[in-house]
Amino acid sequence: MLEIQTELVVHGPFPIPHDAHRKGTSKRITRDHAKEFWAQAGARGVRSKHGCYVFALAAGRGFSPWYVGKTTKTFEQEAFQDHKLIYYNDVIFKGHKGKPVMFFVAKGTGQKRFPENQIDDLETFLIQSAIYKNPALMNKQKTKMGLWGISGVVRGGKGKALANARQFKAMMRI
Repeated sequence: MLEIQTELVVHGPFPIPHDAHRKGTSKRITRDHAKEFWAQAGARGVRSKHGCYVFALAAGRGFSPWYVGKTTKTFEQEAFQDHKLIYYNDVIFKGHKGKPVMFFVAKGTGQKRFPENQIDDLETFLIQSAIYKNPALMNKQKTKMGLWGISGVVRGGKGKALANARQFKAMMRI
């Protein structure tokens, strides 16, 4: 059996402070909001870690991913850089429904770093997964997705998976 070298944990979703205009649905995230974000109890626990992060909108009972990023420094140094705020604000200012949130994928409690090549693999995987969920994903790189799917397993369309597809998925741990 293949041994997993790096066990990762999902942190979040953490709400991102933002300005919301009273009329309409446009919103805006500023550098001051980023500082507020890192002051939140949950976010403080991941700000010095590195790994991958996903900017998403929370609407109803679900989430829609809009940007996937990686960091080899710390989340605090990279997740809210000015050029990232442009991506986030482009999404939320256009009136897409939902409140902005951030998810982080990193090592567990007390652990901060893991190999950069694994971070890159993780980012590619997350972008591929996110673009299938939201074809309007803001990422420009690593977005070329395979033009195949396995019904009920991977990129297989909507509807309940057949028993053999569920068994295959369980067997492959997909």
